[in-house]
Amino acid sequence: MRALAGLLLTCLLAAACGEIHQSPVDGALPVTEPTVRVLLVGDVMTGRGVASVMTSEADGVFAGVRHLLAAADIAGANLESPLTNEPHVSANENMLEADPATAGALAAAGFDLISLPNNHSTDAGPRGLLDTLAAVEATGMVVVGGGADRSAAAAPLIVEDGDLTVGFLAYDATGVGIPAGDGAGVATWDETAAVGAVRDLRAHVDVLVVSVHGGTEYLPVPDPGMLEIGEILGEVGADVVWGHGAHVIQPVQLLDSRSVVVATSLGNFLFDQSGRDRTQGAMLEVLAGRAGVLAYRVGITEHSDRRVELVEWLPPEGDGVWLDGSWWELVGPMAIEAATDAGLEEFRHGDLVTAVEGDITGDGNVDVVASFRRPRQTTPLMELRPDLQWADASGRSAHVGVYDPEGLREIWVAGTVVMPVADLAVCDGAIATVHDQLDDPTPVAGGAWEWNGFGFDTAPDIPGSGTPGCTDIDGDGRTEPVIADRVP
Repeated sequence: MRALAGLLLTCLLAAACGEIHQSPVDGALPVTEPTVRVLLVGDVMTGRGVASVMTSEADGVFAGVRHLLAAADIAGANLESPLTNEPHVSANENMLEADPATAGALAAAGFDLISLPNNHSTDAGPRGLLDTLAAVEATGMVVVGGGADRSAAAAPLIVEDGDLTVGFLAYDATGVGIPAGDGAGVATWDETAAVGAVRDLRAHVDVLVVSVHGGTEYLPVPDPGMLEIGEILGEVGADVVWGHGAHVIQPVQLLDSRSVVVATSLGNFLFDQSGRDRTQGAMLEVLAGRAGVLAYRVGITEHSDRRVELVEWLPPEGDGVWLDGSWWELVGPMAIEAATDAGLEEFRHGDLVTAVEGDITGDGNVDVVASFRRPRQTTPLMELRPDLQWADASGRSAHVGVYDPEGLREIWVAGTVVMPVADLAVCDGAIATVHDQLDDPTPVAGGAWEWNGFGFDTAPDIPGSGTPGCTDIDGDGRTEPVIADRVP
């Protein structure tokens, strides 16, 4: 996050906010540059059963995810524990609070933004909320959804990242948090007010994220009430609805109407609850530009020992793009570059399946990447896995090779592959692949292979059929592998 412009009401009402670029109505989205990566997590609680580890080894709590938070342009969390030394306003054992010093650990972990409105943010009353604001802002992080009065709590937050602006609003939909009025409190959900705020902010930012805390606790499916809120917000201009409050993960939804990403609950990112469903959380990372959200990915985290670790990135349900070590789900239509056929009249290395052109080695020269079959020759890998089928009914094994187009001089050839490559596209430093089976031409999976200097490092395959291609999804001038028109 390069520059912060918090609570900029003057900008919202002035032409100085700059030109706003709208998404095209028809046709594929253009390659968007610049882009911004926004990473969002669910409930973070740094007190009670987490307090001891936050005090004794705060650096270790987020060590397993710090690199992910740091890589994002903006990283945000919902803070469930007031950071204050004020006493609770009730003797209820579920009241939360934490040491104000833990704000420093959140900032050091890579968080930039804290969403305040929730059912625990005012457990220590208005004074505790003001202490939380002071503790967070002293670290350089910014806050949305809470403030010294109604105007401050309801004010939008605008974050400038390069040439893009990202707007944030936040609301408590539990009905428990103390509403801001003449004194300190949080912004509470009111449909009419929220719709008006989103519409006002939409005209002045490139990307719009709305944080909402609510829903039925411990419900493992998308909460109907939170999903309805997401649909309302999406219809009037939100790009991302950032939901939390159920303390368990609910699947992320993609609304077809505007390609709106809705997370009804990202679960617990850091809490002291027990049970596997409550010690797991989800990280939602979106890649967005002036055309809106371009792609997103969901990572599952675990913190059973009070230390947050990434378990896995979930595979996409629709079209996928391989970026930054994982599959992302494409949102909306995207301009995709198809493969360029090598136009080989003959191929002496085997029975050719497909051959395409591209600079896979990155040396500035065109290469030929070919998929083919030839009579099987036993390799050490085959001997290690005799349980796998290594040849088709004709006794041919499947191979992929990289060749110099001048005379088809061999640069690199795979000893064999278990799943044949039926189709492929050459991107910058990687290939997108579609796989079938040795004796069945039906596509069964898509993949991505990254060139490592002498051979490929392969990404996990995503099951289903699709078409390989390339796109510059993040606007860095290099294309990434895509599996488009995917049918899981």
